[in-house]
Amino acid sequence: MPVVRIALTALTIAGLTGAALTSVGLTSPYAGWLTLLFLLTAPALAAWPLLPSLAAPTRAIVSLSMTFIVNTTVAQLMLSLGLWSPRRGVTAVLIICLLVASIGLLFARRTARRAAPARSAAPARSDREDWLFER
Repeated sequence: MPVVRIALTALTIAGLTGAALTSVGLTSPYAGWLTLLFLLTAPALAAWPLLPSLAAPTRAIVSLSMTFIVNTTVAQLMLSLGLWSPRRGVTAVLIICLLVASIGLLFARRTARRAAPARSAAPARSDREDWLFER
């Protein structure tokens, strides 16, 4: 598990570097590849924490769909409004991903606060499904 976390951190840093290079307008031989990496991974990584109750394969499918939805929606809206440029498109995706990630952080903190008192106050029961049969 730590190897996966390190790999995801490296992907995130590399993608954010590409987004920053493109947003600022600096040219680099790797800027295009890093920006593509950002556009393919950032929406999925931002949506992942919002889906804690789903199984890992389902979370992966939903997160990857989020990548497709965010990128195509930004492109379609910017093209139809006549505002398209690569810098603006990457910046829009970056802002959306930051908003989704901040919502995920707030959601995680709220659920942690709500779950902590409930766990300590409720006695541990081994027969968790007996309440279904009570009259």
